[in-house]
Amino acid sequence: MADDAHRRTEEDRPRQFFFDVNELEGRTNAEILGESEQAEQFYAVFGRDLVSKAILQSPELSVYHATAKPGEQVKPHRHGTHQVNYVLRGELIFGRRHVGPGMGFFTPDMLYTWRAGDEGAEWLEIHSGQPGIFLEQRAT
Repeated sequence: MADDAHRRTEEDRPRQFFFDVNELEGRTNAEILGESEQAEQFYAVFGRDLVSKAILQSPELSVYHATAKPGEQVKPHRHGTHQVNYVLRGELIFGRRHVGPGMGFFTPDMLYTWRAGDEGAEWLEIHSGQPGIFLEQRAT
């Protein structure tokens, strides 16, 4: 007999949909978090101006459209998921590695950091589940 707690109801199942990122609401970190002690800790890692648009958020898959201004950067962090970043415009710089349009970056839940190139950057961020924020390397 199947465990009812693991059964999905019709309402819980994902449905097909179309989207246009130009029509999705984009919010900066500052607009999302406002002013608080916790927000200031977040800004120290991710800055205030990174813009994210949620395309899909589910327990199995999360997809975001993100943009960063020229020179914007994030400190080392990880999200607790496998993650792919696919650059659409500009570039993200990971140490000495420049990742431009049509290129990407994969991390199996390891710390990473980047800075946006001289033209800023626009990318898709894809996670195997719902991302969290972790500042320490995961235990092996």
